[in-house]
Amino acid sequence: MADGEEPEYIELPGGEPAAVLAAMDRLAGAHKGWINFEPAVAVEDVPAPKSGLFGLFSGRGPDVPLATWSPGEARNDRTEPAMVGILHPSGAQAKARLADRGAAVPDGWVVMQDYSKKGLVVAVPPAVGHRDVVTWLLRAATALSVTPLTGTWRATVYAGL
Repeated sequence: MADGEEPEYIELPGGEPAAVLAAMDRLAGAHKGWINFEPAVAVEDVPAPKSGLFGLFSGRGPDVPLATWSPGEARNDRTEPAMVGILHPSGAQAKARLADRGAAVPDGWVVMQDYSKKGLVVAVPPAVGHRDVVTWLLRAATALSVTPLTGTWRATVYAGL
């Protein structure tokens, strides 16, 4: 996909990351782009929209989590680490909540941000494989969701910035 083209959509039945790994390799090689991971939700579990003022001043993120991966960017003579992020509805201190729910941030990964509305952002060490990144990212987003998820995810690949 060239810059300006439509994104690529990849279904991940049961959260199995195999289908998205080649796209991650491609973006990592180019040091640009990103991938959003959106969970499927049963129709009866879709939350009602937040009312105007309540939604605007709410201290938490979206009811259904949105997870994102971006490859490390090449800057001057070094490459920045890959980053993952989760916009989620569970409020502040997601890192502690993940540890309590069996999806702790892995050792060596660095939490860059952990806010209720801005979400959790984590730097991933370069040696970590894409399969491990996606597996943790989807498990963590599921753990932070307040809406029941079906287990199926869709990856939206954006190749250019």
